[in-house]
Amino acid sequence: MKKIIIAANLGNLRVLKYREAGEDPIEQEHLIEEAGESGKVHVKSMQETVTDQAGRFARGGAVGFETGMSHGEEHHLQDEIERNALRQIAARVEYALAAEGHPPWILAAPKPILSRLKGLLSQDSRNSLSSSVGADLTRSPLVEMEKRFL
Repeated sequence: MKKIIIAANLGNLRVLKYREAGEDPIEQEHLIEEAGESGKVHVKSMQETVTDQAGRFARGGAVGFETGMSHGEEHHLQDEIERNALRQIAARVEYALAAEGHPPWILAAPKPILSRLKGLLSQDSRNSLSSSVGADLTRSPLVEMEKRFL
């Protein structure tokens, strides 16, 4: 039986594949991390996205006494950066699942983004999703992941 465990956050994706025990009694069931499908996604910071500070323009005044206009409107840029990062992660999850033929899989992602990430997945991916975990496991050692999921 094929089984995939995907651990994701806004910048990282880990794809772990389940391997059954072999003929040899020493071989046990274990997880293998797919290096080609796992990896980091660069998420731009606010400083990389905008070119300047907030629009506070100085007006003429006495030397050493600074006055200025307001900082301008809130454009929800941070929310847009997060949405784009989620779309990228969802596309990579879709690619990994489609390559395996949508086997049963488990999704682990931080609670704040878990439901939004599931909402961005295709119907086939959501149908094959067997369970989800609301935790960031992208940096967990492989041994810990095996203890948790096997």
